Amino acid sequence: MDTELIVKVVTATVAGFGAALGLLHFLTTKRSFRYQNSKTEIELLSQSIAAHEAEPDYKKFLIDVRKEKISFLVFGILIPNADLERVITYYRNAEGKVTTGDIAKAWQYRDPSKEKLSFQLRGSFKTQHILAQVYAVFCFLTGTGGVVALVFGVHAKEVIPLVSVSLISVVFTFWINQSLFTAAHLAKLEKERSTVRNDA
Repeated sequence: MDTELIVKVVTATVAGFGAALGLLHFLTTKRSFRYQNSKTEIELLSQSIAAHEAEPDYKKFLIDVRKEKISFLVFGILIPNADLERVITYYRNAEGKVTTGDIAKAWQYRDPSKEKLSFQLRGSFKTQHILAQVYAVFCFLTGTGGVVALVFGVHAKEVIPLVSVSLISVVFTFWINQSLFTAAHLAKLEKERSTVRNDA
């Protein structure tokens, strides 16, 4: 392999890794500040609730606001009070197989037409999930084919870019669509739970 190519690959890898670490540090710090701010807001709300015992309507309003703030601390997203009870029931029925992070990730893919919280994929979401799976499998097979070609003596310069792009595409497909894949996983668990209940 050409020395110049090795230097370029190593330089690009080091630069990419450094950028990823910097981005991770920024996002983690930002999330930590948001978390601390929410905790402070909840403490202030609790003090306000105690101070407004004589005003039941205003106290109820403050309690509702506090519930939403707590939902942000637990799930990482603000969940409206109208949905909070459904989320708690869903989490309780999952019996430890679902985390609050899973629910937060899949939240945008919930089915609002159902009375109980459900992540069964429908319409365009279902199509998007199928296409993402097909594309990931195609990229994986392409990368595997490239590795096999390397083993059988095809020139590395021709095959390495193909293998690299294919495997990176697989990773990015799962990373970009992780919320969708999480929703599909939750939908599968829902189906299993309903099957168990029907058999019982």
